[in-house]
This record gives sequence, structure tokens and C-alpha cells, in this order.
Amino acid sequence: MNLQQLYYFRTLAEVKHFTKASVKLMVAQPSLSHSINDLESELGISLFNRDNRQITLTKYGQLFLEYVDQALAILDEGQIKLNDFISPEQGTVSLHYVSSIDPFISYLLARYFQDTGFQTTFQLQQDTNIRIQSHLLSGEADLGLGMLYDEAAGLKTHKLGNHELTLLVSNDHPLAKQDSVDLRDIDGENFIAYKTECSIRDLIDDILKSLRVSPRIKLETIHDTMIFGSVAANLGLALAPAPLSEQHYNIKLLRIENDIPGHEIYLKWKDVKYISPAICRFRDYVINQPGLFDEFRRQQVDCVN
Repeated sequence: MNLQQLYYFRTLAEVKHFTKASVKLMVAQPSLSHSINDLESELGISLFNRDNRQITLTKYGQLFLEYVDQALAILDEGQIKLNDFISPEQGTVSLHYVSSIDPFISYLLARYFQDTGFQTTFQLQQDTNIRIQSHLLSGEADLGLGMLYDEAAGLKTHKLGNHELTLLVSNDHPLAKQDSVDLRDIDGENFIAYKTECSIRDLIDDILKSLRVSPRIKLETIHDTMIFGSVAANLGLALAPAPLSEQHYNIKLLRIENDIPGHEIYLKWKDVKYISPAICRFRDYVINQPGLFDEFRRQQVDCVN
């Protein structure tokens, strides 16, 4: 039994047709048939039921396929890891992040490419903190940026900085005449909220509850841009992380006078033994750039001023 026979077997089991399998494998059909016959002879069983040109797996073939898939998957993973080391300046990083820090992501990647010169490919995905951590644990995401949720079990983390909460009001709202606000003054006001699937919703609900404030929720969303637009249209107020881009049209940001918990941003990754060099390089770059998030915030403030 050799590796080529296993690849031939898996492909034939997938397409269930000798001619189509030979085309996909780019081998002559007689060579494919001979290889499968040799494999069956060595195993002492029939792997396929042959009915003219249409074939199906026997019960033995179905059982064998499960182990072949596992074996080839391990070998494919090993090849990927070897390629990571052979081409240390390349590789792919799947980075998931919350929408509130979207402008920071572009800044972060630009700095990374400028400072390192690496040719890393990034796959970016906006999501909620809960789903980000789920995707990290499942392996769908390599790195995540956002709040911690449920103590981040199974993950390692590094704090990037504090993304303070602010009250967003329309310029047409009476509170827009102020520069700061006591959150107890928004009791009964129309309110734009994050959906309950967003972990920041728990933080905001806890803050309002502790102050005995009960605004009227008029709209729920997971997207910060929808929150900004709804506030600008004077549909309600919103308690949200301070926008990181230029000042949004028809919105006033009010500093919160109350003593409230911080809204902290973390870099997160799964606690596993092996992490590809591309992921390690980017993760370590972020960790070794203390104050990078605060630096970005200062630049945004300078641009506005």
C-alpha cells in the first residue's frame, strides 16, 4: 500500500466514476484501475461495487474511507506546516474583530506591513465577541480582536487598550448642548442598543441597571454604523464605544460623568501547541507594540482638531 493508492481511492470514492476520477487525478484510466485492484488485493477485500461505469463503495470501502480521510488530512496538515517554515515571510492569518474597531484594523495592518516587509495574506471578518471566541476555539479564526467574553476559556489574551464608552446623541437633541452627561439623565429616553448576542450589551445593561436607568429601546443592531446612523437621524441615544473614524455627521459625543467599568480591547488566540509562523509573527508584533491602540486614538483626535 502506498500514498498514491490512498489518494486514488479517495478521489474515486468521491466522484464514483473511473473516467471522471482519472481526469481529476490526471492519470490514465488503466493505471487508476490497476492501482485500485492492487489495493483491494493487498487488503483482501472489495472496496467498490462495480456496475458498468457507475461504482459505489462497499461497506468495507465506507469503513476504510473514514481512516483514509483522517490519514490524508493529517498528512495535508503536515505539508501546510512545512510550507509555512519553507516560506517564513508568507502565510495566511484569519483575523476576526468587532465592528467598533474597524478603522483601527486598517491602521494596524498598514503598520505591520510597513515595519516588517512580510507578505502575509489576511482574511478579515467582522463579528460579535461571542462568535469570535467560538470561531477561535473551532479553528475557523486564527486571531481575534475584541472584548473578553465568559472569561475566554481555552484562549490566551493580550490587552491592547481601553476603548472608552461614550453617549452618542443627535446634534438636534437637547443634550447636544452639553459636553458631558450623567447617565441618570437619559432615563426614559429613546435608546439604540446592541443586540443581546453582542457581549457589549451585557456591559451596557449592567451599567444602566446599576444607575437605575431604564431607557426605551427603539432599535437593536450588531453594527456600529447602524447605531451611528440611527443616532444621527435622532431615533434615539446610544451608549457605545467612541467612534474611531472622523466625526460622524449630526452626532455629538458626550463624555460620561459616572464612574463606569472600562471597555477593554484584547488580542485573543486559541491556547494550542502549534501556531503557524505567520500567525506567530503577527501576534508577537501586536504584543510587542505597547500603546499601539492608544497611539491610533491620539492620531484620530489630532485629525479632528
